[in-house]
Amino acid sequence: MAGGGKKSGKDYWGRRAAYGLLKDLNCALASQEVCQDMIGRREDAVLKAVSGLEGGVVASGSTCGVITGGALGLAMMQVDAIDKHGIAAEKRVLEAVSDYLDWFHKTYGTVFCRERMGLDFYRIRGQLRYLLPGDKMGKCFWHIRGAMRYLNEVAYRSPPLQAPQIQVSDKSPVHCATAVLARIREQTGIGAPRLEKLAFVFDGGVGYKGGICGALAGAVMGVNQVLGMDVRNLSYLRTVKKFVKGHINLLVRSPKDTAEPFTVGRRLVERFRETAGAIDCRNISGRSFSGWEDFQDFIVAAPTCQKLFEFAAHEASALIAKTHTAT
Repeated sequence: MAGGGKKSGKDYWGRRAAYGLLKDLNCALASQEVCQDMIGRREDAVLKAVSGLEGGVVASGSTCGVITGGALGLAMMQVDAIDKHGIAAEKRVLEAVSDYLDWFHKTYGTVFCRERMGLDFYRIRGQLRYLLPGDKMGKCFWHIRGAMRYLNEVAYRSPPLQAPQIQVSDKSPVHCATAVLARIREQTGIGAPRLEKLAFVFDGGVGYKGGICGALAGAVMGVNQVLGMDVRNLSYLRTVKKFVKGHINLLVRSPKDTAEPFTVGRRLVERFRETAGAIDCRNISGRSFSGWEDFQDFIVAAPTCQKLFEFAAHEASALIAKTHTAT
């Protein structure tokens, strides 16, 4: 695997992660950027797309952005094996993602932003409490540091996957976020092949753990292919301005800027919750999943989920069209 991760070691990448959070002001972006740098694989389209996963997806409190950004990083670490071995490698990666969430939960108590922070970012009081006196924000620096140390060990503890000896069905699997991203590409012409290939990590609420619904995650990432932050090429001042503007727009019912990631993302989350009744897989499906076969048996026979794929893709595509009109 290319990159400086093995040479630099987990302590270095832990420090880089804390710096990355300070630089990007976005847990998902910082986690994904550090993962890319760690393995020496730059995927700007993937990085831009994760902008809306911050704070449990558009600050809605679901699966922590350190987890979603890191889960995509785990898939990227094995992208060559996925290209070569297909479904068998995807299954192994999902096992690694599940292990990552188990580790995070055991170490920090929960994988959900709302439970870690105990805050509502859609209220002024919640945003102010996050910043002051600093204990809440400090948790994020502590947790992203530990998470990237863990992922660095995973990246270099074992060699890349070699012809995984796993029996899987020849039938093409259904991946929630991937299905939505593919529909958005078909409807708008906007898409990133690498992102679609990696998005299977959102199955079953990210590694089967019941978190953010993959359909909603796919819709948010789809929109952010257009609106997301290009953090590698932004000055720090512009990053701060975008952060402030986005979080103010979470508080304003009718923001003037309709082509802004948090404005559009909030709309997606609200519409999805109205339709599905929830944003977390465990609440939508009403069950948990033990692994690949269990999830695939469910998803291929779940008409509600198939309808949510169509709904999420349609909403995202419509918002992308409005964004282009507004700009």
